Amino acid sequence: MVFESGEAKLPGATHPRIRMSILKIIGAVILAIVALTLFGKIRQKVAAGAPARETTAAATATADNKNPGLSPAGFFLLNRAEATNSRVVIMSPPNCPSYEAQLASALEASLGAAGVPTEMRQEIGGTITNPDDMARIQKYMTNVANPLVIVRGWAKGNPTAQDVIARYNSGK
Repeated sequence: MVFESGEAKLPGATHPRIRMSILKIIGAVILAIVALTLFGKIRQKVAAGAPARETTAAATATADNKNPGLSPAGFFLLNRAEATNSRVVIMSPPNCPSYEAQLASALEASLGAAGVPTEMRQEIGGTITNPDDMARIQKYMTNVANPLVIVRGWAKGNPTAQDVIARYNSGK
């Protein structure tokens, strides 16, 4: 910027029309930034409302699991092969002093008292060949709380004993 006689001038912007054009461009850039910011906030609000609609749609998913989502209690289909397992699988390392492991032990005790057969596991395995199944599992597994509990192939992170018992009894 060149200062002559106390006035700020941009180099090459000696003509009033050029100065006005520069101001219009700056104004358009500011307007575009404001518009993009508002658009981003609207998208965030829409995305925040999406899980509720997804859960509602998943609650109406067919019983044959062709289009599984979340069950009304928040379980998601993890492994179709586990559907024949008559035991509730609780994922937790043995003899671990962590809070999550204590939750797993307490859940195992509660389910045992209710007559629900359980087993503790450190890991699960299986083969997933359908890309849609893999995408669905990754979607739900990203924020799963410990312990992970699997009831006849349907999984949920840190469920209540009542949720597990209801899911277990619904599969009989």
